[in-house]
Amino acid sequence: MDIESLEKEFRKKVCDKIELFPEGKDRFVISAPFTFEDGDFLNVVLKKNGAGWYFTDEGHTFMHLSYDDLDFERGKRKEIINSVLKTHYLENDSGELKCTVEDNYFSDAFYTFIQGLIKVTDIAFTKRERIRSLFYEEFEEYLRNFFGDKCIFDYKEPNKDPGGKYPVDCYVENEVPLFIFGIYNNDKCRDAMITCLTYERWGFSFTSIGIFENQEDINKKVLARFSDVIEKQYSNLSASKERLPDYIKKIHILS
Repeated sequence: MDIESLEKEFRKKVCDKIELFPEGKDRFVISAPFTFEDGDFLNVVLKKNGAGWYFTDEGHTFMHLSYDDLDFERGKRKEIINSVLKTHYLENDSGELKCTVEDNYFSDAFYTFIQGLIKVTDIAFTKRERIRSLFYEEFEEYLRNFFGDKCIFDYKEPNKDPGGKYPVDCYVENEVPLFIFGIYNNDKCRDAMITCLTYERWGFSFTSIGIFENQEDINKKVLARFSDVIEKQYSNLSASKERLPDYIKKIHILS
């Protein structure tokens, strides 16, 4: 392989500050000025696979994002990433992102690969609120389909709490109403607990349920206090979809 010619091709196609360094047999590390939000550089390597070549991040991108507690392996998060990978012709091989060089079009594949990695990191670092909202979209969609018109989302008690300091994520109308909370982090877990305790202090009767985005992410002490207050909880949305219907039948919450 003619490294100098390939460097010139990459510089012309992508940017001037690109260098190739041979490391091992049929393996070239590519130095390029593309970084994560924290300043760490994207990892790009060109490797040979049989008769062909491919670009790879060697698993670095998802590993780096995992340090920031960003998980793209569940629900709509996974759908977003899969859509990005498909658009940029990238393959997710057990966490390693790859792009095959077709017909020796190295510069085109390199450009596509870089664009795909940048798009993935953009989603991670600039759309955290959007990613969080995806959990609530799934949460609301499921509960609306299950309970129908009985659902009131982001409920505020009009007499005791007109300012909305103690909202209920999903209030299900019933003789004894159902309070359902979507829990995605420690603060939200504490807020839901405080809301339940406040409604108890006000003298309201209700049945409380917590549905976690991922219960394993919650601090053990926070979860322990929450468990003392909440009546039923599910470790994630999938668990709630599987088991909530039976629980509702068991307690005869809906008449």
